[in-house]
Amino acid sequence: MTDVVFRFDIDAPLETVLQALKTRDGIKGFWTSSANVPAEVGRMLELGFAAAPAPFDLRLEQSDERTVVWRTETFPPHWIGSTIRWDVEPRAAGSTVGFYHAGLKNAEDAGHAAYTWGQIMVRLKEYAETGVANPVFT
Repeated sequence: MTDVVFRFDIDAPLETVLQALKTRDGIKGFWTSSANVPAEVGRMLELGFAAAPAPFDLRLEQSDERTVVWRTETFPPHWIGSTIRWDVEPRAAGSTVGFYHAGLKNAEDAGHAAYTWGQIMVRLKEYAETGVANPVFT
């Protein structure tokens, strides 16, 4: 199993970053313009992408005052069983985000995921700092 890890600062309050990760408008602001985002733990986050034959499905496993965790259920196949975790910590001038995509099956899958996640992290930072939606995927 292989993991993708990022740690970066965002010049926005913790609450703003968590709203981006926990709400439909937030996910649509930085990741994809097609999103069904659950509020309750145990429910399914569904993300649509034009090039994907089906929506990505991620079960919300944890959502609290500093952490959001999703587990991939059935799509995409190379993510099945992997876990995506966002840990947000306050800092004097904003927030620090720890990101972990754990349990990818091989280094090739992790390499592709890392490239895409890097783009998504840049858009999350921009969205949280400016409030201007500009998702990676439309």
